[in-house]
Amino acid sequence: MKRLWFAIVFLVLAAVLCTGEQMYICDVYTQMNEKINAAETALTKNDKKEYIKKTDEIAELWDSKNDLLYAVSEHGVLDTLAVQIRSMPYGEGDETKELHSLKAQLFAYYENERISLSNLL
Repeated sequence: MKRLWFAIVFLVLAAVLCTGEQMYICDVYTQMNEKINAAETALTKNDKKEYIKKTDEIAELWDSKNDLLYAVSEHGVLDTLAVQIRSMPYGEGDETKELHSLKAQLFAYYENERISLSNLL
């Protein structure tokens, strides 16, 4: 009977941890997406100062969140995101393209990490 209780506690703990991980990844994805969109808006307005401020905010957010992401996610994808984030504010003329690429990589990471039937099979 004691083993049954241990199994039940273990399953509840695993469910809580998985739910917390999914909420954390969703939150990071949402916050990063908002900051990337703000940087793109600054670019369309030709506000270089605001663009640099927003890219600094993206890097700060990444630095504050990436330790836990590395604990729960595949490192290869996160390394690619980290390199792209740390290379901001990019070269002259490539900013929009690079921000779109970062957004696409972030979306791919989010889609690969979220719980869905296709990810489980």
